[in-house]
Amino acid sequence: MEKNKYQRSTKEEKKEARTAFFNTEYGRSLKVRLNRLVIYSVLLIACAIYFVIDNILNDNTVVNYILASFFVVFAIIFMVGRHYVIVKNANDYMIKNKNKKKK
Repeated sequence: MEKNKYQRSTKEEKKEARTAFFNTEYGRSLKVRLNRLVIYSVLLIACAIYFVIDNILNDNTVVNYILASFFVVFAIIFMVGRHYVIVKNANDYMIKNKNKKKK
């Protein structure tokens, strides 16, 4: 069973762990990919809003509402997945570096 150190930490410890992890080489490359997921999520939600507004103004077809709902669902999946990756990697970083003393 994997330790759950990140979730049990205080808010300040979580912030320090995320900052320390994102200062590593792997963390910097991962942060770029995670930021890309945020951009994709925002664009998907914007497209969904556009489809809904366009459908209301022009023609009322169910297909556009279904497409917009798929966009919103995938945007939510991207954001939840991003959060899961951050928590998992920060937790692994805290477990591996627990012997280092704080300055």
